[in-house]
Amino acid sequence: MAGISLAVLASDPITREGARSYFQACSQVRLLEPGRPSEAEVVAMFATQVTEETLVSMRRLSAAPSRSRTWIVLSADGISEARMLRAVRYGLVGFVPRTRAGMESVLQAVLDSRKRRAEPPDVLVQSLLDQLRTLRDGPQESQGPDMARLKEREVEVLKLLAKGFDTAEVADALNYSERTIKNILAGMTDRLGLRNRAHAIAYAMRSGAL
Repeated sequence: MAGISLAVLASDPITREGARSYFQACSQVRLLEPGRPSEAEVVAMFATQVTEETLVSMRRLSAAPSRSRTWIVLSADGISEARMLRAVRYGLVGFVPRTRAGMESVLQAVLDSRKRRAEPPDVLVQSLLDQLRTLRDGPQESQGPDMARLKEREVEVLKLLAKGFDTAEVADALNYSERTIKNILAGMTDRLGLRNRAHAIAYAMRSGAL
């Protein structure tokens, strides 16, 4: 399989050059020249704090004309929930805290983005669930067509994920292999055009399945 085309953006030149040097030596990725981030499958972004300027860069990437969407893996010291929610809309699929992980973790998040396993942090998933529960307490949307698009086994998996189970725990609870659970999630997200676990849970809650 060809290496993932990758671009690097950083808020300071030392971090940028260090990251580029690391990824240049990785056979799993194909590092693009500076100035071509919208041509990459994945952009690795490095920042200390996530500012409005960081989000503007993400928004520009999401709006840039390209053959396919550019996904973003972000490494930063911290990010607020509000900014995390906006970042996901702009294509964020992975977040690596700089204080707890090195470049190996950023590389893994980049590779996981191709395998559809990259996930926003748990704080984002919980935030989405809280917001959607509030919405569900209000007027209900039409549920028929959306409900029909979710299969019974998919709903079982999503119910457990919404409770905070990871894929291994879901597999144990349903007596499936972990690979089967991942295949169920991958098939569902592909069929329904969903981005990741958080998006799938949100879809199920808005449709009334959860």
